[in-house]
Amino acid sequence: MGVIIGGVSEEVAGLVIRSWLDPQGLRLTEDDRQPRPADSWIHAIVLHTTKGVPGGPDQRRQLIMKGLGPPSEHLATVTDGWASDHICASAHFVIDFDGTMACVADVLTETTYHAGNRAVNHHSIGIEMYQGDNAELYEGQLVSTVRLVDFLTRRFGIQRQFHWPYCNHAVARIAEGGGSVVGVYGHREASDDRGYGDPGDAIFEQLLAGGYERFDFDAQEDLTIWKQRQLALNAQLGTMLDIDGVPGLQTATALGAAGRAHGLWVPRPGD
Repeated sequence: MGVIIGGVSEEVAGLVIRSWLDPQGLRLTEDDRQPRPADSWIHAIVLHTTKGVPGGPDQRRQLIMKGLGPPSEHLATVTDGWASDHICASAHFVIDFDGTMACVADVLTETTYHAGNRAVNHHSIGIEMYQGDNAELYEGQLVSTVRLVDFLTRRFGIQRQFHWPYCNHAVARIAEGGGSVVGVYGHREASDDRGYGDPGDAIFEQLLAGGYERFDFDAQEDLTIWKQRQLALNAQLGTMLDIDGVPGLQTATALGAAGRAHGLWVPRPGD
């Protein structure tokens, strides 16, 4: 059991991840996935809740329940819903109340329809957290989501930073395609037709508690900080990094040469 990357299953310590390579595993239909362009640079993780509450006409507050939720068949319910809705809605992962998750598309080679923006979809990984009928999520579910994000950021060299605060509108740089936005953000930051609850603040509070950096992507705080870091790396290592504020693969390589594990600014358990 594990994350499917280039057709190979990679296990993640502490997580139970089902895929279509397992007996009775779950898989997106061909209508809900497409080949990821070969030249795509995967540099973002987009977080969602399956119901997106609060949002639209349903403005109930999210309930964050203690511990882990009960085992269920919510994973299959979500993927079956995607298969039958005929609107090309999908993601790479679905995470249930008890922290069990399904990897239903190849993270490296397949694009899913999760962000509502073709360009964003092509360079991002989509994670859906199952949300209950009472707008509930579980603390343990959020912890499992953070562990998955830790793995994916490490595996793909995505810097551990997220957009903050929620501004009730899409971040312009993301809505325009997100080419300069590296890190983690919500569906609400990618589209104006999503609400606060897609995915809500609780998951970002968990990331913050884990040391992830928060920047106002709208105000380009991330670009300002990374320009400073790129200048410092050039001075320290004699490299010739572009001072553009976008922590891409060359910046990650320089960070690795400077002693930062996996080329990531923020360390996490498992690195």
